[in-house]
Amino acid sequence: MTLLIIGTIIFFAIHLVPSAPFKETLVASLGANRYKAIFSLISLLGLGLIIYGFSLSHFVPLWEPLAWGRTLAFSTMPLAVIMMCAADMPNNIKRFVRHPMLIGLILWSGTHLAANGDLASTILFLSFGLFALLDLVLVTVGGRYKAKEAVSFLWDLAVVAAGLILYGVFIYFHGGITGMPL
Repeated sequence: MTLLIIGTIIFFAIHLVPSAPFKETLVASLGANRYKAIFSLISLLGLGLIIYGFSLSHFVPLWEPLAWGRTLAFSTMPLAVIMMCAADMPNNIKRFVRHPMLIGLILWSGTHLAANGDLASTILFLSFGLFALLDLVLVTVGGRYKAKEAVSFLWDLAVVAAGLILYGVFIYFHGGITGMPL
């Protein structure tokens, strides 16, 4: 559990840097490429510790998972994955949803909190959900949102197709990745 918590702190601490006022100072002093490299390495370290720490965690029940939690996860996760794909592909979804990655993370974490009732899952999903909510507020208040230009609707179809394919891959490999077969 300790590695999960340490990884969570590292991962989210580095992900708060882009919202921080000193980010530009870091980029100016390190250079854009070095900043991105350090950011990526620290993110990967945190993510690796989260995954490894989660895999080592013993099951400590906190509550009985909601009876409809699994159904909610199965029905909401395709939208969550589509939103995450929309964050990094050209599409019109970004014209209407200010930050699809954060919306996807909120959906992912919320549905998984409803479907799981153990300590490690709560630490993992609650931390991602709270971070996504905090960052969504920071993006909105900080004025970092930039309106997106319209693109061909074919990009929207590509985003939906990519999201559904990725969702299928997650479903197929969920047991091997998380230890929780579906």
